[in-house]
Amino acid sequence: MSEETRWIIRKKHFLERLELEYKIGRVDADIKPLLDVINSFNEYYTTSSCSGRIQITLNRLPGDKQNIITVAKWHREVKVEEVLSVVNELKESATEYSWFSVQPPIFHVVARDVEAALNILNLARHCGFKHSGIQSVKKFRVVVEITGSERIEVPLFLEGVLIVKLEHLPVLVKIANELLLKSKEKMRRLQEMLLKERFN
Repeated sequence: MSEETRWIIRKKHFLERLELEYKIGRVDADIKPLLDVINSFNEYYTTSSCSGRIQITLNRLPGDKQNIITVAKWHREVKVEEVLSVVNELKESATEYSWFSVQPPIFHVVARDVEAALNILNLARHCGFKHSGIQSVKKFRVVVEITGSERIEVPLFLEGVLIVKLEHLPVLVKIANELLLKSKEKMRRLQEMLLKERFN
C-alpha cells in the first residue's frame, strides 16, 4: 500500500470519527467550523479538539489529570449565578479541594509533511496561538498542537476552606468570560485566514 493511500485511509477514518462524535455531542459546536475548514485541505486532518472552557474541578493540585473530577464546565460565557450555585453545593458537601479555571482552546492537526505543518503553525501563531508547536514528526505524518494562552486557575476550596470571597465572585467570572471570548476570537481569525489561503 502506498503512503498516499495510507494517508487517504487515515484521514477518512478521522473525518468519520469527527462526524460521529459531533453527532453525539462530544465535539464542541463552536470549534466544528474551524475543524471543517482545516479538514478541507488535502494536507491536513484533525484529531482531538476542545474549543476552550470555564470549569470547576475537584483536585488537590491544578493540572493533576489523574485525580480530577469535573463538577461543572461551560464552553460559553458563564453567569455568576451558575458559578455561585456550584460553589454553594460544594460548600454544603464539605469539599476539601476545588479549583475554578479557564482552559484555552486546544486541537491537534496532522499534516502530510513538515512544510504543511510549518504553514499552519505559522498561521496559528499569527492569529495569537503563540504556544503552539510541532508535537511529533514521522514520515508522512507531522502532528501540530495548536493551543491558546488564555488560562487561569484559582483555588475555590483548600483544605475545606472557601478561599474566594463570594462578593469577589463577579470579578472572577467577568475575567474568566473575557479570557474565554478572547481565545474564541483567535479561533475565528484562524478560520478566516485558512479560508483566504484556500481560495488564493
